[in-house]
Amino acid sequence: MFNIRKIYTLLVFLALLSGQVVSAAAVSSGVEEMDEAEEEAEIESGEVLSRALSHYAMGIIYDHENLVENAIEEYGKALKLDPEVKILHIRLGADYLMMGKAEEAMEEFEKAEELDPEGAEAKFLKALTFTMLKDFDEAASEYQAIIENDPENLKALSSLADLYVLQEKMKEAAGIYERLIETEEGRRPLVYFNLGVIYTKMDKAKKAAGYFSEALRLAPNYIEAYIALAVLYENQGEYELAIDNYEKAIERSRPNKRLYQHIGGVYYEAGNVEEAASYYESAIQLDRKDQDSYIEMAYMYAREEMMEQSLEVLEKALQAEVRDEDKVRLAIGYVFSTSGEYEKAVKHYRKVLEANKESKRALFLLGAVYEKMGRWEEAVASFKSVLNLDPDNAETCNYLGYMYAEKGVNLDEALELIKRALRFDPENGAYVDSLGWVYYKKGMLDEAALYLKKATEIIENDAVIRDHLGDVYYRKGMEEKAAAQWEIALELNPERDDIKDKLKKVEKGVR
Repeated sequence: MFNIRKIYTLLVFLALLSGQVVSAAAVSSGVEEMDEAEEEAEIESGEVLSRALSHYAMGIIYDHENLVENAIEEYGKALKLDPEVKILHIRLGADYLMMGKAEEAMEEFEKAEELDPEGAEAKFLKALTFTMLKDFDEAASEYQAIIENDPENLKALSSLADLYVLQEKMKEAAGIYERLIETEEGRRPLVYFNLGVIYTKMDKAKKAAGYFSEALRLAPNYIEAYIALAVLYENQGEYELAIDNYEKAIERSRPNKRLYQHIGGVYYEAGNVEEAASYYESAIQLDRKDQDSYIEMAYMYAREEMMEQSLEVLEKALQAEVRDEDKVRLAIGYVFSTSGEYEKAVKHYRKVLEANKESKRALFLLGAVYEKMGRWEEAVASFKSVLNLDPDNAETCNYLGYMYAEKGVNLDEALELIKRALRFDPENGAYVDSLGWVYYKKGMLDEAALYLKKATEIIENDAVIRDHLGDVYYRKGMEEKAAAQWEIALELNPERDDIKDKLKKVEKGVR
């Protein structure tokens, strides 16, 4: 007869290694005196339990090797032999969940809960399953049941808070986290950090900054908290405070080119071109093949009308044989186009198209340059090429539609194009302006006024939109309203002589 106790010892040891609990019968440690019938029953029972434990142990091994289907098979065999083991139902349900079989998983977790009604583990897994099924109310009920039984269960409290965040219920999430920090164990950097994130989403910057700062007091090397605080200040336009926190994050982290790039942009927003360039250079030193740092630096110089420096940076990118040469050539074309050197821009866009004739970006930018050059037919052909590749390209739909409106041609097609653009970006002020302008060109003045007023609400400080609305009011015989819009437009762009002429007409009463 084989030694049952030795088998128990081996299998229990395997189970303990996995950190799980097995049935009490399997860990019995004393051997009482038995009569012959009892001994035979014990032997038979022991054989069954040993086989159950064997399948359980094999299931654990398969799980560790990510052989989930094999593990499910082994746990199933173990449960047929010993269906009263909670951990088997937990393990089997977890594997079903991993395979996306939520209903089967839920069935196993419910069986585990029946075996241990006060236990939290099955409730946690049921909550997770409900979350996967997007049944958030049921998931919340499971977490709340755990909390009712154990009011300071940090795992349940934080999971419920995370669930509320997932549902965008920020007020409820904040309440749970604030309840957490009332407990000794809950006063952890991560809890304060999460509260900072929640209050950031609630647009309560002062409270958010306070919680991020508290996280940093508890964990002075908490890089994510420095970055979160920096982003918060950046969004408020407090660039010096943002930069201070970004630099503290850099001091405590490995060199990161994306972070250097971003800080370069923040320095530029703060008006410090020299420091911005220094950070872009640092990003380039970390990865000379990454075109993005060169391009961002070049665009910065271009916005500052430092075209020579901009082109110099982009030429260095080409010499470095960056990973995406086309992106660099598109940037060069943009710089030439911005400085009015259209033929040079065309040359670079065509260079991109030689390598990739279906480059939508190159075709779009080429069309825009042709339009600026007055090469109408070539511009239309280029935009049509984009739409052949991507009929719903909103940017191209709007550009071509607006071109037609400006010329007063193909107005029905222009209307359809711009409406198509707005389907994909309904709150884009430029697109709304284009729609209003097409209605104006079609003589539909009420519709034109409606959309152009909406455009001014989306983009308040745009001289072109104000000029368009002024034209609509003027044609409707509303001279005072027209003059008010033109005056705003002239304040925004004092060099618009055409608007000055319109105002003079209103002053003289000339129509």
